[in-house]
Amino acid sequence: MKKVLHISTECYPAAKAGGMADVVGSLPKYLIKQGWNTAVITPRYKLPWFDQQVFRNVYSGSFDMEGQMTLFDVYKAKKGTLPYDYYCIEILGRFDRDSIYLNEYGHGFHDEAERNVSFQRSVLQWLSDKKNKTSFDLLHCHDHQVGFIPFMVKKVPTFESIKDIPIYYTIHNGAYNSKYPWGRLDLLPKFDATDSQFIEWDGFIDASAAAMRFADHVNTVSPSYLEELKDQLPSMKFMSDKEPKKFTGTLNGIDNEVWNPKTDVLLTNKLTTTVDQFKKVNKGEILEGLYRLDGIPLIGFIGRFAHQKGGDLLVPAIERILVRFGFVNFFILGSGDHFIEQKVQELRDRYAERVACFIGYNETLAHKIYAASDFIVMPSRFEPCGLNQMFAMRYGALAIARKTGGLKDTVVDFELGGVGVSFDYDSVEDLINAMSRAMHLYKDQKRFKKLRSKAMKLDLSWDKSASEYSMNYKRLIEKMD
Repeated sequence: MKKVLHISTECYPAAKAGGMADVVGSLPKYLIKQGWNTAVITPRYKLPWFDQQVFRNVYSGSFDMEGQMTLFDVYKAKKGTLPYDYYCIEILGRFDRDSIYLNEYGHGFHDEAERNVSFQRSVLQWLSDKKNKTSFDLLHCHDHQVGFIPFMVKKVPTFESIKDIPIYYTIHNGAYNSKYPWGRLDLLPKFDATDSQFIEWDGFIDASAAAMRFADHVNTVSPSYLEELKDQLPSMKFMSDKEPKKFTGTLNGIDNEVWNPKTDVLLTNKLTTTVDQFKKVNKGEILEGLYRLDGIPLIGFIGRFAHQKGGDLLVPAIERILVRFGFVNFFILGSGDHFIEQKVQELRDRYAERVACFIGYNETLAHKIYAASDFIVMPSRFEPCGLNQMFAMRYGALAIARKTGGLKDTVVDFELGGVGVSFDYDSVEDLINAMSRAMHLYKDQKRFKKLRSKAMKLDLSWDKSASEYSMNYKRLIEKMD
């Protein structure tokens, strides 16, 4: 069996800040079904999950970065902890924090550059050391936090022993990048000065541009997002024009074993009889105290209160819907922009019998909201893939989603033969119109239940996507042989 190592700063259930964790936590499991021996490596954070597991040290090393010695240890989790081999790298002073990316004020850590580069260099030193008995046939790098790896593997003499390993690079969210001024060049190990041009874009050391130049294959997490990024990201436009076959869009999937309404361990009320009963009991659990539960639709929102997610559109749109229709409930689970958090809480206070909210993130509550909701609203301004709409459909909640990125690929409007409610523009008015259409659809219970049943039967699992990844892996390995 060929071996693949996924390199990422997130992996569910060990460390999760967003959808990348779900991808890195699930895709390797489904690749095993495709005949691959898979493993994952992340930093070791000061998070509860790590304290609950058994690890053994498999490697210790050090390197000089900007004139300071960096010490690191590679740990491997006890066999059976996850369905694949799981490794983590401990770098004291860098990752031993109780948050993955943000400090207590919601801002990125001041030493983000040192954290990202030290993790990447530690991984490559471990892999390239002749004393290390662990080897892989392909490296799969996830997002800009590990974007310098393809360049370092191909161009840094220290890592010459692994320079022929093919590298796959996935862009989960092109809106974020690791860009550093040239004064930080000594973050990277020594390489030929003439190769500096290959990590430069627009006057900066650019991890994403370097990854796209040196990875053997680049993909985004949905076909539509690939085309959108070509218009939004000049470096991708430039490089994909030069090597169009190297760039593809592969839609994410979901883990059907985790996201199964019949067996979900986080649900108090599983799907055992009818979907109507399933919805009723789950609504009763999370909406206790809200007025007139029976026969009233529940619209949920789960996500970050951020510009990307259209969080600022939510409160004014919901207020208008409440005034227009009256008989509708909302449950909002999210955090982020403190101004939006305050507006959501004020909305809850004004409409206490109609609106419930939880500021923060709670995985168990998220599952329960999907199980209770009739609709999930996703007014994203851009969405590389989106997983919430897939979780929702699996649990019988139709998605109200803007046509962008992966939402465009997965949420087809019910009037066009799909099972969702879609809209075009990132405006309050368009969101109101979409939710109004959803309300009218809900009133036609026969049609609504037919669409709900169809949505729950859709195959949204990783099987198809894992097959596409497997095919690309094989092609790259064969090309290198």
